[in-house]
Amino acid sequence: MMLLLLAAWGPTVPLRPARTVVVLDQSPSAWEATARLAPQLELPGARYLAFASRPQPIATPTARRTDLGQGTDLERALEAAQELRPDRIVVVSDGLWQTRVLPPSVPVYALPVAPSPNLSVSLLPPAYPMRGETVEVRVLLESTTSTEARLVLEGPAGRLTRELKVEPGRQSLGYRFPLEGPTSVRAILQSPLGTKQARLEVAPTDQVRVWVLGDPALARYLEAQGFAVEEPKHITLPIRAEVVALGKSALELSPAELDALQSFLAQGGSLLWTATPKGLFFGGWERSSLADAIPLEPLQEDGGVGLVLVLDVSGSMLEADKLGLAVAGSLELIRSARDQDYIGVVAFSSSARWVFRPRPMTPQGRREAESLLLSVRAGGGTEIGEAYAEALQALRGLKTEDKQVLVLTDGLVQDPTLPTLQAAHQAQANKIRTNAVALGSDADRAFLRELAKQGGGTFYDVPSPKDLPRFFLEEAQRAFQREALVGNFPLSLRPHPITRQESPPPLAVILPAKAKPWAQGLLYSGSRAVLAVGEAGRGRVAALATDLSRSWQNWPGASGFLGGVVRWLAQTPARPRIEALRQPDGVRVVLEGQFERPRLRYAGSEQAMLPSGPLRYEATLPADSSGEAVVLEGDQPRLSLRLPEPPEWRLEDGRANLATLAEASGGRLLTSPAELRQLPTRADLPTRPYLLGLAILLFLLERYLERRTYTPRSVAI
Repeated sequence: MMLLLLAAWGPTVPLRPARTVVVLDQSPSAWEATARLAPQLELPGARYLAFASRPQPIATPTARRTDLGQGTDLERALEAAQELRPDRIVVVSDGLWQTRVLPPSVPVYALPVAPSPNLSVSLLPPAYPMRGETVEVRVLLESTTSTEARLVLEGPAGRLTRELKVEPGRQSLGYRFPLEGPTSVRAILQSPLGTKQARLEVAPTDQVRVWVLGDPALARYLEAQGFAVEEPKHITLPIRAEVVALGKSALELSPAELDALQSFLAQGGSLLWTATPKGLFFGGWERSSLADAIPLEPLQEDGGVGLVLVLDVSGSMLEADKLGLAVAGSLELIRSARDQDYIGVVAFSSSARWVFRPRPMTPQGRREAESLLLSVRAGGGTEIGEAYAEALQALRGLKTEDKQVLVLTDGLVQDPTLPTLQAAHQAQANKIRTNAVALGSDADRAFLRELAKQGGGTFYDVPSPKDLPRFFLEEAQRAFQREALVGNFPLSLRPHPITRQESPPPLAVILPAKAKPWAQGLLYSGSRAVLAVGEAGRGRVAALATDLSRSWQNWPGASGFLGGVVRWLAQTPARPRIEALRQPDGVRVVLEGQFERPRLRYAGSEQAMLPSGPLRYEATLPADSSGEAVVLEGDQPRLSLRLPEPPEWRLEDGRANLATLAEASGGRLLTSPAELRQLPTRADLPTRPYLLGLAILLFLLERYLERRTYTPRSVAI
């Protein structure tokens, strides 16, 4: 029992001198302070290690090493110290190490020293630099004291010199330049604390891939900017590009191709429309499935168009669903009209009747017209004269600048044709144009051709009823065609990253347009929007209301400006991007793009990246993190990045770092070298395990002796 009580008390017995290893921080930030303290660190029997980026044994604490690197790797120094089998480790440091430090298995006694005054310079790269883009390198100054300094920056933008008054803390400034290829930026910082230099290599990321359809001028401009440009004739799947530029008419693309573009936009791709002779509003895009994604809409500057459709509803129009297809085409005609355009439909068979008289194609007018058209029924003969006269009479009363009649029939006209032809000739003199359409092989082509001639219009031959919807789409393009303005149109800019540091000259051609409410107009000529941008789906969109084959031909900056538009379009939130930002509390990793529960793997462990915004995720690593980190989606690695190395001098409390390390190892923080001599000089042997072992041994011996001396008693019965 006495032995068990002694074991619970746990006394120790000093048996031999204590083995001490003193680890001296000789990194640049602690060099001077450690050297001043070194003469006071002589301890009997101690061994010494100097360390910076690597450790090295030294004979005495006053020995100076200049070949240990420019970093502070305390982890390697502690590993080297433990190989000497010490009873305790004394760490003399400023606590600004650059690697993760795990507490050793022996007590650490930490003696803090103050870091020397320092003014450092570092260069931070742009997050996602692209070729041809104007990028910015951030120059970061960190100072532990107030001082005067001169900063010299050298790079693609030339030599920049700044005289600075630096205060303790951080401050930064930018150095901007166009990135045409791999380049470097150099910073030289001169102050009473010495001369510091930093150098950064900047290279463009992978080339942005652009598909250009129907705009050769734009393709040449973008090729000059280093984009990977393809000019496919058709949209094919998958769309292997970040941006698709559309100078083609929507009518030239199939429904499947339009659906592919819609899907491309929804998944994070970007679209750019240009006003070629077949593009933008010339190409009927405002009537396509992508109409809501176009950031510009036509500006109504003319007096509108008045159009009356004289539609054959005779019995023969029931064959092959001619009437149904004609009505479907007429609906496209209505949907293509602008608010200031007037449309009417007069039907004829054995007699004439108005389906609806000419009315403005406002949203309400369109709804009413569509409903009335769907009620049309066929039957009877083919007498055109009365209907044609009604159409002319209705148009004379309109105040539109352009007046047209469109006659469509599939059979032979049964009433006298001469009065109709004379009326057409008279109407032409009054600026009412007549176009005629022959549908199928039985149509009265001779009459219709002569009617168009007398009416100053065009004769169209539509051989099959299936061609009617497309014919009406094309006729809508002709009837309600937007007119480009030719002249000299000065431009004004609105603030945006695309327009920064740009000054485009006047345009030679402009298509009157205005920015939609959800879009941002960037270029204006008076009240007309020339360039507007916005976001649609997960991608970005832009529309340019000028023909590049006729505008900006003599402007040297045209290629760079258009390249800036495409670069902005390519930087959609769906495009994967990652960057690491070193902050006082850790390394913040920011991920952007389409990811499903991404995770960040670093140093053999993983952590979830938490959503911080639309298509944006973040994670924070310990402040001493360095090396490579990998983003995982499922089990597959998606992106990797190199974490920024911790700087040698940092604005943090090194004393607190030392205290944490010492307490975690069972040691403590020292306040002066004198406390080193108060540490125990001999290594104590703990007696608890020996006392417990002896108590167990005596207990077993006692049981054994009892068994040897035990004599059984006889009992009388």
